[in-house]
Parts: sequence; C-alpha cells; structure tokens
Amino acid sequence: MDQSFSLQDLYEDRLETQRITTRFLSRFDIEAWAAFFEEDGAFEFLMERNGQTNMEMSEAWIKRQLQRYESGTFGLQAIIDKKSKKLVGQCGLLVQKIDGKLEIEVGYHILKKYWGMGYAPEAAKLFVDFAIENQLAQNVIAIINVKNEKSIRVAEKIEMKLDRETEWMGERVKVYKSL
Repeated sequence: MDQSFSLQDLYEDRLETQRITTRFLSRFDIEAWAAFFEEDGAFEFLMERNGQTNMEMSEAWIKRQLQRYESGTFGLQAIIDKKSKKLVGQCGLLVQKIDGKLEIEVGYHILKKYWGMGYAPEAAKLFVDFAIENQLAQNVIAIINVKNEKSIRVAEKIEMKLDRETEWMGERVKVYKSL
C-alpha cells in the first residue's frame, strides 16, 4: 500500500445538494468570513475574542482550516449558495480526540444573516453522508456545548442521536452520533 495515502486523499470538495456546493477554503475567504465574528452570539460557544478584531479572528480561523487540510485532519469547507454564489457558512469533517478516542466530527457554522434558512442541516447531512458513503468512518459525531440549543437542533434534524455528555476542552458538551 502506498505510504503517502491518507484519509485526506479521499476528502473532496465540490459536494452538492440542490441549493449548495462546497469548496475548500483559501486565504481569499478571510474578509468574507470576518462577518461571522460581527455577532458575538454566532461564535459564543467556539472561542474567545481576546481583544482580536473580526479580521484577526477570521484570519486565525481560516489558517486553522488550511492547517487541517495540510495535516490530513480534514477541515471545514466553504458553503456556497448556488443561486446567489454567496458564502453562507462553513461545514465539514474534523478529526477530534474526545474521551481518549479519535473520531470524525461534522462541524457547521452559518453566517447569522442566513440562520433559519436550513443551510446548517443541509450541509451537515451532506458531509455526514459523504463520510459514511466513502467509508471514512462508521459514524460521525457532533460535539456541541450543552447550552448551544441551535446546534443541538441541527444535529437532531439530521437524525443524529445523543450518545453521551462529557467534558471536552474545558466545556461540558453533548456528543451526538449518526446512526
């Protein structure tokens, strides 16, 4: 078997539904993604501002995804509305270590002006299905802060089931699992 082969080689962009398409992020997305940090409520369960500007936070966020691509731990992708061609959010697979075990998580983040339009569950289901169909994992998890009701609803909408509650990165979280 080719030693340079990894799961990352199977990770694709240009996934599609009727409304959205995905693509790998680039540094050109930093300015557009800065809008995500305009509303504290959009990222309150993800990270601290620590005096950073929206642009600085966006740059660090995008850089982290690019590092994930390079390291073979997947990474979030841009979610593009096909009709408007606009970035509406990010979604993708992430390798996470939780409770001492490496698992594949689906992560989803939508720009606030697109909340309530169904983009998060649509994109999350697309990536969960991709992971299962391509045998990247037997199931996919979602790690969600116990207070993040919106993300919990997304996981439930795509028929993920609560697997457990645990401590992760200093936070109490619910772990949802695909069936």
